[in-house]
Amino acid sequence: MSWKHVFAKKDFEMLLAEMAGEHRLRRVLGPVSLTSLGVGCIIGAGIFVLTGVAAADYGGPAIILSFVVAALGCALAALCYAEFAAMAPVAGSVYAYAYTTLGEIFAWIIGWDLILEYSMGTAAVASSWSGYLNELIVSVGKLFTTAPWGLPKQVLSDPFTHVDGLAGRAWLNLPAVLVMVLVTIILVRGIRESARTNAMLVFIKVIVVLFVIAIGIGYVQSTNWTHIPVEQRVLPQERIALSLVKKELAERDGDDPSPRRVTAVAGELTARCRVEWLKGEVARLEQSGRLSPQEASARLAESQRNSPAGVLDDPRDVALVNQLLPEVQRQGAARELESWGLLGWMGLDQWLKPIDDATRSPFMPYGLSGIMLGASIVFFAYIGFDSISTHAEEARHPQRDVPIGIITSLLLCTVLYMAVAAVITGMVPYPKIDAHAPIAVAFGQRAEETHSGVLRAATVLISAGGLAGMTSVLLVLFLSQARVFMAMARDGLLPRVFGEIHPRYRTPHVATMATGGVICLVAALTPIQEIAKMVNIGTLLAFVMVCAAVMILRVQRPNVTRPFRCPAIWIVGPLGILVNVVLMLFLPPITWIRLGVWLVAGLAIYFLYSRHHSHLAKHLLHEIQEPRDESLDAENGPGVVSPE
Repeated sequence: MSWKHVFAKKDFEMLLAEMAGEHRLRRVLGPVSLTSLGVGCIIGAGIFVLTGVAAADYGGPAIILSFVVAALGCALAALCYAEFAAMAPVAGSVYAYAYTTLGEIFAWIIGWDLILEYSMGTAAVASSWSGYLNELIVSVGKLFTTAPWGLPKQVLSDPFTHVDGLAGRAWLNLPAVLVMVLVTIILVRGIRESARTNAMLVFIKVIVVLFVIAIGIGYVQSTNWTHIPVEQRVLPQERIALSLVKKELAERDGDDPSPRRVTAVAGELTARCRVEWLKGEVARLEQSGRLSPQEASARLAESQRNSPAGVLDDPRDVALVNQLLPEVQRQGAARELESWGLLGWMGLDQWLKPIDDATRSPFMPYGLSGIMLGASIVFFAYIGFDSISTHAEEARHPQRDVPIGIITSLLLCTVLYMAVAAVITGMVPYPKIDAHAPIAVAFGQRAEETHSGVLRAATVLISAGGLAGMTSVLLVLFLSQARVFMAMARDGLLPRVFGEIHPRYRTPHVATMATGGVICLVAALTPIQEIAKMVNIGTLLAFVMVCAAVMILRVQRPNVTRPFRCPAIWIVGPLGILVNVVLMLFLPPITWIRLGVWLVAGLAIYFLYSRHHSHLAKHLLHEIQEPRDESLDAENGPGVVSPE
């Protein structure tokens, strides 16, 4: 088979022809259902978890701006998605778009990339779903009894991740398996049932989010946005020290160390790190003229007074602190470099650091790099609007409803994200925000301080909203994954069994059950926190490709009917590519390396299997070997174009 077939492009009309016949999916989704699918996938881990992580460690109160930056990259890509989805309302999303504009090899790369986005995203959400379930059980228990409620720790985590308070290893993440089995059954039954279930869950969590905003705004203190000194920000050394101390104490003492002892040793270690960091910070501020010599001396003296040095009475603990201090400093410096992502690896951080220092303030304690790194992290919170385009083949009026669903869901969720970020950073000083359950913990702390039964009940409602949010994200991500598999199988790039449609339910049942089984295993047995980080870079790459594809098609096929036209495409398209590439550059080098490994594995599958089974390549080869029969063309409909 000729290598030029690798770059063959599918005729645009061929996409439309695929919607006809027995393999077509059922058209049952309207604008409300499509918007609900987008909102169902967008509002989930981002608003209930990532807000706390990004605010505490990366952006501070300026996490609000991080959401704006991430939303800008998504909005520019969304306009391009809307144009393409209205032109070609078929399953497969950007995979199908790339096939018509960039060629088969690029379509395969994007399809493989979408598998990474949806499958690993689903596994990541499923693995954390058990934590939300346990938090809900604990919150309900506090309403009725003082006895602790909760699930056994042995079934709440994978066997490779350390669990506090658990001697030995966990067995498996059982709730993740159970929820994935349930989601798989729902998705096999049909898109109408899936949409109804998702709509119910979306309604619950949107009500919870509005409740958080309405109640939480009464506890906001503006001083948390504007009066917390930059010196109080969370240092990477603090997270590193806590982890190393836990590990070393467990190895030295041969058992699970007490939380009090871990806190004391880690506190001593981080206090020494903070004093050293403050010396450099004060020297920098003094050199730049932002602090007078007298103010600099006062800052250093205050830091020495506040340092809990000498609180350890066990000589072994003092020796451990001295032993770990150089390693913590080294890892802390590496973590700070990592905050610049690939830019730091390229050495550009030295050029950008003056800008970073100049933009630091109580509102932006981590400077420009904090906002951009925060944006690259909370970007995961926006994954979902693009999944609407994967369901264009199931929309009743795709030319109108798909653009409405994409743009409406993105705008709605952006406003809600910014409001929740403002409330949480206003309720709790950003260094004290809980990174695992920021909203529920913030309300729980207020309930303990005020002895309010209403707030205690609100904590239960918030936990339930988080659980509903996670469940709807699972539904939509998994729904999209199966449709990408189906689109690639239709083209012969994957075994055709993945493209089979259930005769009764009209869903890709084989693809759904097969991927459901794999996701169950990954979520139950694998520590996928690092793998989940790959989801962001994969999605950003897809956004770049779709912005490029829309511009290419404007040149290649200017006369194709476009029910929705992206406004100012020659501004929106390049700007969308630029913003999303910049966000990719702020991701760490290890994420780029993992993406490269994933793509190399995908290319190996393509050249060993997909290239030889491609329907497009076989059709082109047949046309070369045999004269073209015009009567057959008229009978069979549109065909394909040869590679250019």
